[in-house]
Amino acid sequence: MDLMKLRYFLSAAETGSFTAAAARHYTTQPNISKQISALERALDAKLFIREHHVLRLTRAGEYLYEQLRDLPGQLDRVAETARALARSDTGVLTVGMLSGQRLDTDVIRRFQRFTAAYPDLQFTLERAGFSELRRALSSLRFDIILTFSFDVTPDENLVIESIRARQQPAIFVSRMSPLAALEDFSDAPYIVISPKESYGGYEQFLRSCRRRGFEPNIVRLADSLDSLLFYVETGVGVAVLDRNTRLETDQSIRVIPLDDEDSPGLVAVWDARNKNPNIRKMVDCLTDDT
Repeated sequence: MDLMKLRYFLSAAETGSFTAAAARHYTTQPNISKQISALERALDAKLFIREHHVLRLTRAGEYLYEQLRDLPGQLDRVAETARALARSDTGVLTVGMLSGQRLDTDVIRRFQRFTAAYPDLQFTLERAGFSELRRALSSLRFDIILTFSFDVTPDENLVIESIRARQQPAIFVSRMSPLAALEDFSDAPYIVISPKESYGGYEQFLRSCRRRGFEPNIVRLADSLDSLLFYVETGVGVAVLDRNTRLETDQSIRVIPLDDEDSPGLVAVWDARNKNPNIRKMVDCLTDDT
């Protein structure tokens, strides 16, 4: 059975529209209709009822949808696993790192230690947001991700090791903003990472404020760390951040250190189901603080 026809069918069932399914797959509505008609002939079963521009699944269509609805995700995971296995055979690693995060000299030195110890092993470093790092790790598109400890929920498939101990966070505010003159930031307008992007990061921020005895005035939820940094740079509000971002060295930004016992650390995370033997070699170098 043609896999593309099944993908077209699932999209039409999910959107209730051949036109919407066509847009999802960058093709035309007549092509979607043609391919689904061919699928119906192959199955000898009517899958959709078309009435007055309304698309409904038949009983056979509902059954097929329920049985196959997870198929695209499963196929993508299988493909990513195959790619991960291929990388392990060729001595290649893919490492995901948070967009907007700056590698300090200590972490860079540990990467240098890895390349010196294993000159024949190649690795690629890709930047992504919090949620994309998690998805890419789950699908094995990334062998290892470097992220903050607050954004990782331990489970039986994840291995988590500390790279850098907890670091003092700070409040960051643009010197071009009147907010830069504040000494008490309890009532300041705060920019925070969206809980959809990083629920752990959002909760970490709320706990930090509540330990200081106030409920924050959140004026903007950022959908990425890069967006959050931009909002600070343009004076939209203030933010509490790890001190390894581009704002730390920006002379137009005022940095107010905070004493926070619950500050996050930088961790290396990988999926225990990923059998690439080179993961352990890199993690050993990244976690060795000698």
